[in-house]
Amino acid sequence: MSDKNSVPKRQDLIDRLQRANKNAWPLVFALILGIAIFSALIDWERALNEPLLSFIALAVAAGPFARDILMFAVAKRKRVEDLKEQTRFGQYDKYLLQSLYKDTLKRLKLPDLGVPLFIVADRSMNAAAMHLGFGSFFKSINGIYLHRQVLHKLNPQEVQDIVGHELGHYFKYYLIIDRFRILTIVLATLATLWVVQVNRMDGILAYIVISLVPGLVWWISGLPYAYNATAIEYLCDDFGAQVNGIIPSVNGLMKIGAEAELQTIVIQQATMSKAAGNLNASELIETIFNSIPYGNATREEIETKVNAEIKKRAENRDVTLFGFLNFLLIGEQEAATDEMLEEQVKAIQRLQSKPRLDWEALLMDASNIDFDEESLPMLIAMIDRDPTYPLFRIPESQEDGVHPPIKSRILYLWHNRAEIEKAIARI
Repeated sequence: MSDKNSVPKRQDLIDRLQRANKNAWPLVFALILGIAIFSALIDWERALNEPLLSFIALAVAAGPFARDILMFAVAKRKRVEDLKEQTRFGQYDKYLLQSLYKDTLKRLKLPDLGVPLFIVADRSMNAAAMHLGFGSFFKSINGIYLHRQVLHKLNPQEVQDIVGHELGHYFKYYLIIDRFRILTIVLATLATLWVVQVNRMDGILAYIVISLVPGLVWWISGLPYAYNATAIEYLCDDFGAQVNGIIPSVNGLMKIGAEAELQTIVIQQATMSKAAGNLNASELIETIFNSIPYGNATREEIETKVNAEIKKRAENRDVTLFGFLNFLLIGEQEAATDEMLEEQVKAIQRLQSKPRLDWEALLMDASNIDFDEESLPMLIAMIDRDPTYPLFRIPESQEDGVHPPIKSRILYLWHNRAEIEKAIARI
């Protein structure tokens, strides 16, 4: 039997996050104080006379953050209200999506501040919330992002659960320090400049310091997130479940897990195909994910389409001067990627030989994940009987260390359902 005491308690997580945010204010003050100190210590005349070094310090300190923001900024996305009249994602058009979004805000008693809902052209079942905390400076990026595949796979209540989860990140369950990222960027840049100037370093030693100093600042400012990220995910699951109850939440999680398992098998089979040998790992993964269809399809249909696209790309892969130069420049990196993919495929093969819970047996239709008040307790009982068995054959390398395993998320919702229902009643 699984230990119910190992499942986090709702109030414990809420208290933990409140403590983390209370303790964050001294860190915010420390960042501001550090900025003031380094601003006074830096030789600004020298910084102006050595613009290259100053620029490199800024690029290294702010570069990773700027890169992530740029990826959001250039990603193919569309605000729901800007969709064309004829656009459909499964059963959803712009009007249904707008209605569901407004209803979700209303059910959760959240203010309608015009936070945009974006649809992203992505075949993974995922979503995100972006709130950079820079006031209105990044207003065009801040919002809720739904991957298109979510709309093809989930019913309206399950979509509302996903949206509610992301609204939890945006409005309710977040770390205060994350809304002050600009302070970390400024301090990392100033600290790097000062260290280089004080030690009168140049050449390779200067660039080593430029890499290490901002990394240390980002690591320190990121400690609250490292300790509390998983707790936040549980609480956002909790918040999403307050829209329509825990059953749609569990069904949505099960569909996400089933899709990940299916894609895992497809990756394994596609990687072992003859045509795949003519592509490097990056090309292969890109081709696989770009050829996975939107909406419901059988494993055989997906594999047929994926293999056809792999064969097509392999046949059209010409050796060019650019390709040769590209190989010389990033060949070592590609070799490492190839090795990682090979290890992942071996891990998938090992998983296929291991037992997992036969949760499909609890459904009227194994192809339609739709647990209800009768079958959901049976799923929980099945998990309790064999706690070491997974729900899905998904490699551990696919887990990000932030989101809890799907089984843990389901158990959290189940064992805290009474408190969640009380929260719904208070809304």
